[in-house]
Amino acid sequence: MRKNSLLALFLVCLLLLTNSLTAREESTVEVMVLSGVTGLSFLPLLEEEPSIEPGIKINYTVVKSPDQMRAKIISGEADIAAVPTNLAAILYNNGIPIQLAAITNWGVMYLVEQGSQITSWSDLRGKTIGVTGKGSTPDILFRYFLTVHGLDPERDVQIQYYPTPVELAQLAIAGKVEIATLPEPWVTEVVTRNPSFRVCLDYQKEWERLEQREESYAQSALVVQTALAQKHPEFLQKFLRQADAASAWVVNNPAAAGKLAQTHIMISAEAAGAAIPRCNLRFKEAALVRAEVEYYLAKLLSFQPQSIGGKLPDEGFYLQK
Repeated sequence: MRKNSLLALFLVCLLLLTNSLTAREESTVEVMVLSGVTGLSFLPLLEEEPSIEPGIKINYTVVKSPDQMRAKIISGEADIAAVPTNLAAILYNNGIPIQLAAITNWGVMYLVEQGSQITSWSDLRGKTIGVTGKGSTPDILFRYFLTVHGLDPERDVQIQYYPTPVELAQLAIAGKVEIATLPEPWVTEVVTRNPSFRVCLDYQKEWERLEQREESYAQSALVVQTALAQKHPEFLQKFLRQADAASAWVVNNPAAAGKLAQTHIMISAEAAGAAIPRCNLRFKEAALVRAEVEYYLAKLLSFQPQSIGGKLPDEGFYLQK
């Protein structure tokens, strides 16, 4: 009887030890995306949470604001994160050990107006335009486009700043703002809910025309902690392939993606589904589009150095295949 009890105790201890070792061997990767358009590419991953490699568990989290995301990347809580590209450059230039893995979208900014007066950037002379995020990338680009077309942003137009796209969109829908620069999906919200509005100018087309680039500006990116890239390179490449496929699915299935957007990233299904064609979602690994990224960051540097952390990131910024 005593032998049987000892054997049972031994087996229990062995099982506990095995479970403990397995738990210690399993790695956890924290993937974080921003709510809103930056998270659109990742909707199938947020919904399905696929297993990519044995022994590596992935947790997906939707973060509400860029400031919260910045804090999580700095603290090391986010192993993989979807962020604005200029924020990635700022973090890297401030010594945070991250690398740029991919570009996820190529611009989502548009000018909308109530009526049909605006057909070119020069038509904005004398107008009042609602803009969000003073000093942000959309604001910098807006001022650049005005300058190129012979307008002084300080004298020839009146720029009225608002805290968030949501607030500006609501005012436009109510008819309290006549001209506004907005990102998708709020562009679609405005033109859908107030049919007197239309899209009149396209940031992305203007960038391609002025800069004569094959791609528009690299607005959003996927970054990874350098430690993860070094420790699990094969897992990371598999994850990037999954992210690429997820992005393609969203582009090809906007209505279905819209339903997932409402569930996961706080965009209404109708707005997300209609907005996706204007979101320029194209997943490109950073090593393949480094020239486009560097061109965009160099332009921001020339306008406002602090918008990318004061200098162009060196080659260590770019994850190599």
